[in-house]
Amino acid sequence: MQSNSFVENSGHSLEGYRGWWTRLAGHLGAVYPFYDLASPDYCSLDIANVIAKRVSRSAPVELDRTAVACKVGLPYLLGNRTLVKGVERAPWVERPVSPGEWQLMPLPDHGSAHPDKDEFLEKLIQALRSELEGYVGNSRTVGILLSGGMDSRVVAGVLREVELQNPGRFDVVALSWGAVGSRDVVYAERIARQFGWSFEHFPINAETLRENIDIAGYAGAEVSPLHLHAMPAIAKLENIDLVLAGSYGDSVGRAEFSGVRVANLKPILPSNIDPFGVLKHSVKKAAELELARDVRCSGHFRSENSSLRNFEIEQEMHYMRRMLQSCMLHIGREIPLYQMFTAPAVFGLMWQLAPEERGDHWYQYVLEALPGRLLDIPWARTGTRYLEQSGEADQLPKDYHAYGEWLRNDLQDLVVSRVNSDVIRGLGIFNDKGLDKALRNWLKAETKGSNSLDELISWLASLYTFLEAYPVSCQLAEPNVVGDAFSAMRGSLYGNLYVRARNFFRE
Repeated sequence: MQSNSFVENSGHSLEGYRGWWTRLAGHLGAVYPFYDLASPDYCSLDIANVIAKRVSRSAPVELDRTAVACKVGLPYLLGNRTLVKGVERAPWVERPVSPGEWQLMPLPDHGSAHPDKDEFLEKLIQALRSELEGYVGNSRTVGILLSGGMDSRVVAGVLREVELQNPGRFDVVALSWGAVGSRDVVYAERIARQFGWSFEHFPINAETLRENIDIAGYAGAEVSPLHLHAMPAIAKLENIDLVLAGSYGDSVGRAEFSGVRVANLKPILPSNIDPFGVLKHSVKKAAELELARDVRCSGHFRSENSSLRNFEIEQEMHYMRRMLQSCMLHIGREIPLYQMFTAPAVFGLMWQLAPEERGDHWYQYVLEALPGRLLDIPWARTGTRYLEQSGEADQLPKDYHAYGEWLRNDLQDLVVSRVNSDVIRGLGIFNDKGLDKALRNWLKAETKGSNSLDELISWLASLYTFLEAYPVSCQLAEPNVVGDAFSAMRGSLYGNLYVRARNFFRE
């Protein structure tokens, strides 16, 4: 694995920039520490440490209103921004060369190749095997996040092949979360038992979500607690040397981001960052220009890039890095966590393909070549064999949680009290009438799963924890009576239609 020349050879000192994750600076699945722009000689994987140092030198801890606006409009933050002004995440695919200065690392080109299937498949499997072996090293116990999806299944197949080639070198523990009897849990256990691996199951329930509300807040309120699942529980495991994940599999292996193919990607910043009308008009307007700059804040965006390349970089830099990896850091702070598919040798292979070549079929080819006949186990998304167009789905439940139901029923009193508290309302950046209407529409939802209002309301409950845990100040927003009233009214109409549509079209 590529070493970090800054850590090993530089005469500079960046306190805190050390450990397993410093080797990953050129990987898509790198780890991005927090650091203070005004005191960039220190970084940490825990924002609490950076805030504490800021407080110790009597520097202000001010809420970033643009970051709040971003979280209202998206499930994640953009660029390097955090909820604290002057505190940032390390930039994407860069390495530190001196405190506060970062250097772009090489990024593989996008291409238009139509390779020979067998030759490319051999290269891809070898690249995946080398990536996994580089992560595992001399570890004695390897954890793998395993679900019923295809990306973790590919990781399982590669891990099994390496295990068979190195008998007795390491033990494997499969880790899965979700409702007992759901497809994800059943399929994951089936794979683990088939390979003779230990299996650890982590149930998810309303209490899990309740705990994650506070855990997300202490970690900087960068993501909604709906995305943490059992990660905090896994982080407490002992006697596991590292954890392998396949979260980047869909984006790299299947060229799909949240169900959208890479050739169909659109700009990541929505045209309206406040669809439910919960922000004050002045906060929203001020944030729009700053967020547009955040989207393209990396030197990896270049005028000569194709729109496809820039849109894929947007997804990797913002969505995958700021939401997915922010969640995974709850494990990574305690146990080294490595994302498969993210080494340059792996994603570079996929990026060199023509867009139409980057599809579902590569997973099928890879799994056919790996041990375990893993294609015989249905795909959790459909309950049928992977890519099978016919056949009856199994009778196992597809959903592995009921976050929406738990949030709106079991945790309703807690969440509503927090959203209505002086801690949230007293910030002076939220539109009170808009929040009132959003809460009413939110409680009309009937789906078991979560929706965009669940995302917003649960994040506000975590924001409450963040504001209570740290000495955060906030600059009041300028009032705009007409603009605020219009935003609340329009947001209420949109929210009402949104919830009605979700109730009608979803179970």
